[in-house]
Amino acid sequence: MPLAPIVPDYQGRSVVNVIPALTSTGRPGPLGDLTQALSGASAVVLVLLDGLGALQLSERSALAPVMAGAQMQPLTSVAPSTTAAALTSLTTGVAPGEHGIVGYRFRLGTDTLQALRWSVNERDAMKAHPPDLIQRITPLLTRDGEGVPYVGDRKFAKSGFTRAHLRGATYVGISNVEELVASTVSSSQTSPFVIAYHDTIDKTAHSKGLEAHYDAALSEADGIVQQLRQQLAEDVAIVVTSDHGQVEGNPRSVSLSRSTLMLVESMSGEGRFRWLHSVPGHASDVFERVSEEARESCWVLTKRDVLDAGWLGEVDDEISDRLGDVAVIPFTDLFVADPATPKEARMKSRHGSLTEAEMMVPLIVL
Repeated sequence: MPLAPIVPDYQGRSVVNVIPALTSTGRPGPLGDLTQALSGASAVVLVLLDGLGALQLSERSALAPVMAGAQMQPLTSVAPSTTAAALTSLTTGVAPGEHGIVGYRFRLGTDTLQALRWSVNERDAMKAHPPDLIQRITPLLTRDGEGVPYVGDRKFAKSGFTRAHLRGATYVGISNVEELVASTVSSSQTSPFVIAYHDTIDKTAHSKGLEAHYDAALSEADGIVQQLRQQLAEDVAIVVTSDHGQVEGNPRSVSLSRSTLMLVESMSGEGRFRWLHSVPGHASDVFERVSEEARESCWVLTKRDVLDAGWLGEVDDEISDRLGDVAVIPFTDLFVADPATPKEARMKSRHGSLTEAEMMVPLIVL
């Protein structure tokens, strides 16, 4: 029997409640321990380390002594545990079902949008699908009428996904670790809240796996946090968290029969949380077939099952239309291959499912 899925704790210890806790000015909330830990701080720097799971950090605590020595109780990511959905939940304070960025790839009418590149069929989709119409929740990124400084790679400054999840922020573009540290320290001198984003851990995991290169990327991130602590004023607090964890990538995909796949019109989502869009009239057939064929490796649910379970939070009809008919979510290290995204098979690590390794992320205060 598979372990039970780790369900997002949207009302409690979840990434959706981090920024509300940082800006609550002492009011009690779901992350009251975080708010209390920041009591007396003149400013807060939130460091987002893309791809660092709580389990991976705990297993490598000797490689990241600064962060490992300041851990609080971990948080849950969102469903699916993937960057586009989780980062948008972080900045808006709501679950994916409310903000609408419901995965790496999701359906918009007859199009399937790749959220991180904001593209359809590898073509820019900014005009066809304006980011501020697809994601309508105002991010929690302004204070007293000023945009919160967001320090991140300058190549993403004007991307569609940036417009979707960082509207209102003041984007501070950087190109290397030294600039990341310097710009974060400088921004903290004029703003009481700064966000710094670093994605090397996640990129390394996808391209190299969770071994030596990943360890080096984690050590580098710990060094960044250490430099920030040394250079920031003593009364500036540092909070570190992430969007999701990782599992080692298996090149083998979940085996679905050809006759079953003939009833699938298209797919969306990601390999570890795949949505199947059935041929009209065959949703129940797809569910029954996949439930039988993938029972040893995946949780298989209808869309209604997922919505009723609250995994995506509150979902209205418009957002529901972005989902497929059947969700196939591996609890082993396999993935569900989509013919439209063949490069996914090359990944050395993956995420998106509801396993502990993917769902639990650290919460660190220094």
